[in-house]
Amino acid sequence: MSVKLRTKKLKNGGKSYYLDIYHNGQRSYEFLGIKTVSKGVNKDTTESRKEKQRIAEARAAQKEIELISGGSNYIPRHIQRINFFDFSEIYLKEYLKKDGRMIYAAVEKFREFTGNDKLKIIDITPDLMQRFYDFLIHKAGLSGETPHNYITRFKKLLKSAKNKGIIKEVPTADIRFSNPNKGDTLSKEVLDIDEIKVLYNTYCGNDVVKRAFIFCCYTGLGLAEIRKLKWGHIKKNRLVIQRSKTDSKIDNELSKQTLSLLGKRKLNDNLVFDLKGISDTAVNKNLKNWLRRADIEKKITFYCARHSFAVLLLLNGANLKSVADAMGHSSTKTTLKYLNHVDRLKDEAINNLPSFK
Repeated sequence: MSVKLRTKKLKNGGKSYYLDIYHNGQRSYEFLGIKTVSKGVNKDTTESRKEKQRIAEARAAQKEIELISGGSNYIPRHIQRINFFDFSEIYLKEYLKKDGRMIYAAVEKFREFTGNDKLKIIDITPDLMQRFYDFLIHKAGLSGETPHNYITRFKKLLKSAKNKGIIKEVPTADIRFSNPNKGDTLSKEVLDIDEIKVLYNTYCGNDVVKRAFIFCCYTGLGLAEIRKLKWGHIKKNRLVIQRSKTDSKIDNELSKQTLSLLGKRKLNDNLVFDLKGISDTAVNKNLKNWLRRADIEKKITFYCARHSFAVLLLLNGANLKSVADAMGHSSTKTTLKYLNHVDRLKDEAINNLPSFK
């Protein structure tokens, strides 16, 4: 096994450092991205050339230690110092799949949980991960399958760290994260059309919250999309926007009644519903008081508007594929829980038929 530092001459007269690696009977090359400049205004000084040489030599030494320690439990000291949040930032910049936003959200919840921006990757233990999952379930303000989805995405980061040799074992390998909300049935409450009508005719402490919530009942948007919804997203009586959670596209026609909730049109860059300065907690508190005035005894959060939209579509004859497209789902698998909810409503209606005696 050997790691030799070599240079390749560049056209501008400078040189590029790379490693000539011979390991397990195979030769490979690794360019370090360290280059010297010998001409022009950016020409290296003697001292800067020496500094780049020292950095390249240190990288070669680190690589040799990594290869020597392979197969053992020893983790080189320079790898032990890698910050988890720095690593996750680089990982997400290179990550191209659609669930990147969910990974980012999971990392931010982990930051909130630990309260430690200097946390090293090697300090993430199985016990810490178990406590993080408990935090997502009980304290993070998440609901439904979101906590389980976050932990699943978070594990991708840890697997990547293992693949890069930063950790020897994934700390979640022996932990079974059970999903308390697993299943094909809808766990959240929904509003039926009569309840939405009652809300529309009931005073709400904040008119923007009122219009935004009912708009979501007829479009399937969540609070995250409402906060960034601009007039430019309303094009020829259609709603065209990317979902914040999955980055999938929503392109739905808006009825005249739904358009009436928007108010007078403004410039494309202006927000449709200006909720600046109002936290998610405050929005849901306002919603809770509004529901109480309307005598609706259901536990409703803002996100329930999205669920209500899906159920209303199904009750009005839309097929599963149409609902999935309207909701911005990548497949009908996620949408199936709404269909089962509709079936349950049907069964309840039949059981509540008046007696013929």
